[in-house]
Amino acid sequence: MSRPLVLLERPGAGRLEPVRIGVRVIDEQEAPDGGASILRAGDALPSAGRQRVGSIEIDLAWKDADGAVLLDARVRNTCARPVHFDALVLGFRWTGHGARSFRWLRHGWQSWSVTEARDLDELGEPPLPCGPWLGGMFHALGEPPRDRAGWHASELVSVLGASSAGVACLAGVYECGETLGIVYARPGPPDAAGFREVALEVELRLEVPLQPGEARRTEAVRLALGDDASRLLEEYAEAYGRAAGSRTRAPFQSGWCSWYHFFHGVSEEDLRRNLDALARSRAELPIEVFQLDDGYQRAIGDWLETNPKFPRGIAPLAAEIKDAGFRPGLWTAPFCVAPDSHLFESHRDWLLRRGSEIFRGLHHAMWTKQGWIYVLDASRPEVLKHLEDTFRALVEMGWTYQKLDFLYTQAMQADACDVGLTRAQRLRRGLSAVRKGCGSEVFLLGCGCPLGPAVGMVDGMRIGPDVAPAWHVDPQGTLPGLAGTHPSTRNGVRNTLARAFMHRRLWLNDPDCLMVRETDTRLTRAESQTLAAAIAMTGGMVIFSDDVPTLHARARALVRDTLALSREVDAGITRVLDPLGTGLASAAAARCGTDVLIALVNGEDEPRVRSVQLGALGFAVCPEPRVRVLGAAEVSLGPQATLEATLGPHESVVVRLPSAPALAVFCDFDGTFAVQDVGSTLAKRHAAERRPAQLARLARGEITAWEYNLEILDRLPVSKAATDAFLETIELDPGAKSLLAFCEANGLPFRILSDGFDYNLDRLQEMRGVRFAYDANRLRFEHDTWRIEATLRNPNCACGTGNCKRARIDAYRAGHPGSRIVHIGNGRVSDLCGALAADIVFAKGTLAEALAERRVPFERFETLHDVVANLKARLARG
Repeated sequence: MSRPLVLLERPGAGRLEPVRIGVRVIDEQEAPDGGASILRAGDALPSAGRQRVGSIEIDLAWKDADGAVLLDARVRNTCARPVHFDALVLGFRWTGHGARSFRWLRHGWQSWSVTEARDLDELGEPPLPCGPWLGGMFHALGEPPRDRAGWHASELVSVLGASSAGVACLAGVYECGETLGIVYARPGPPDAAGFREVALEVELRLEVPLQPGEARRTEAVRLALGDDASRLLEEYAEAYGRAAGSRTRAPFQSGWCSWYHFFHGVSEEDLRRNLDALARSRAELPIEVFQLDDGYQRAIGDWLETNPKFPRGIAPLAAEIKDAGFRPGLWTAPFCVAPDSHLFESHRDWLLRRGSEIFRGLHHAMWTKQGWIYVLDASRPEVLKHLEDTFRALVEMGWTYQKLDFLYTQAMQADACDVGLTRAQRLRRGLSAVRKGCGSEVFLLGCGCPLGPAVGMVDGMRIGPDVAPAWHVDPQGTLPGLAGTHPSTRNGVRNTLARAFMHRRLWLNDPDCLMVRETDTRLTRAESQTLAAAIAMTGGMVIFSDDVPTLHARARALVRDTLALSREVDAGITRVLDPLGTGLASAAAARCGTDVLIALVNGEDEPRVRSVQLGALGFAVCPEPRVRVLGAAEVSLGPQATLEATLGPHESVVVRLPSAPALAVFCDFDGTFAVQDVGSTLAKRHAAERRPAQLARLARGEITAWEYNLEILDRLPVSKAATDAFLETIELDPGAKSLLAFCEANGLPFRILSDGFDYNLDRLQEMRGVRFAYDANRLRFEHDTWRIEATLRNPNCACGTGNCKRARIDAYRAGHPGSRIVHIGNGRVSDLCGALAADIVFAKGTLAEALAERRVPFERFETLHDVVANLKARLARG
């Protein structure tokens, strides 16, 4: 068996050494009535191969993962009696980094759990004064093992860094619905020079009985070293999302929600009044989703029945919302059941239990007289069918945006009918049933949800506690040790910035609702703007929740500006600059087109000076002219190109700076960025008989390129599954990733211009592990056939396509006068107009032939590696 002494090493960032392997078990012979699990540690280091700890056989496999290390493990019970297996424990030591003190990211278990940077001290995690039941709502373990005294705990992932910035170490789990991962850390004693090693341990929790001979796989652990904590988190989320099949292709989400103005008192009249106001304000407030939140249902659990405030039921409302031009959205708490519900009366045997009692998932005084809420047991097949049927019925009514709340209840420590399922598996099964009932096209938003098991199931995820019409938590009713999870705007902003790295990698981030009203609120104007800045600068969903007819012009303008900024950031690249800083993150930067947006934030209760050094952003930026786009504070340029502002309590400012790119790059997709042409290849396979005649009509000028697409590709008999299977065969150009990396490294805007389809580009980004901004036509599936829609037909251009590339480039140039435009393509039909509008053209195939015929200068290329080499030379020449 190999026993590596050094698992991972990076110059300047130290090394990771394997230390120990262990298992947590409850031996049913030793403790037949249950009890605390026992940590049994093996003598061997956690090296690759097979080893044994007590009766548990462990197979470990290590592999390189683009400079990180990935661990997979399998555990098996080798004894002749059942063993209750709690967790696999893997221990490491981070050393050689030259640091004396550390900060670390304490990442929370579910949406509302505290996620923030803290000092890594010798005291460890303080005990939870609220007790294990309340603690178990917000932590994977409501009561940590006794041997973890002195350790700090982080669920799913953590990154540690030297307090003086620089070196960083990440440990994270690729949770995919099998296990729950907890990362533990504690600093060692200082050596003679004052340097400290850090002990890191990852626990992969199963908490199930293993029968004799039974084996289980745990989920992958990622370990990485580097000099940038933000980059380590982004790379982790990118790789995790690919491994878990994350759903990140949904378009930017914007909308209105009833909750933060009407709360439980919402009525049908309130809904219709706001629907009418938004329909009349579409140009000013361009949103897509109109969501009814809590307050319509007869009882918690009876989602198809309404209370007297909604006398017609919810089906007519969905139709009215759709007719008004919005996407109907609905709130539910799928696993929750109130004792006054019909579901409880009929099927109390469907509920999770704790011993002989029905398990209580939460207490909610507004939901039922007694306050206690119970939880469906998703290990039961009949419960899964109930969930499927319920959500199928809701979608058939027209509710195609579903907000799923209080999902943590399914993964709490309770007794299920099937004791062989882990808590993560229960939650994953429940979400899978909801997804099956809804179908793949419905947008699912998770809320109050353990993050890991939901990756690949939901399209959006709430990543912080509820906001509130106040900056701080209301001290009345605050639970001991849980203030950081309670509703408040500060708590929401904290998590929004700390979890920004997850957006478009694991799902679309939902930072919760923007509130802009100036009455019936304790938020100051500056605090509302800071909430808006956090939402906009992280590129996530923008849902606002005020009574629209009563909003004044200034409040409406803040909604409008936040929508515009967030759309822009969502299509670009954003980064929180100080993820391990003290308090709220104080700076974020986003590169959007040829501009850079910079946010400075003061989350403190006293005035502070906030600053960012422009040279440390990693891309070229000009300090002038500066345009303030959110906030009122003055921003100045200090020594060493440092942008700074003096901010009042809870104040922020966002400024726009011009970046200094030498070039802006636009690239065709089919046959250029990708080797094959997706639409053409599918047409040859599935429309072979019709295709020659339509091609002849296109050549004679009888139909346009888009009309050809309508004849051949609209209603093409290819299902989503068949399309996905075909897309798996599509290869990127050998230089595609190099071109993306080159543009990112040199701060050059890059955008795909395609006369193909958005669905294909989204799926191929996920399949090939790339990200790029694009413009393309739309594709949806209807009864296992393609339905297509053009996005930018240009009657003034001879291309006749559904997405005119000349129009795209002309619009970009109009907004960025003086830019030098690069166009890369291969086809005469869709690429020629874009090439003629560009300053620098790279061409091959029929595009090269067309340009040669017109004697238009261009650069020939075979692969995108040739383009990168040419652009490098141009930049070098200035």
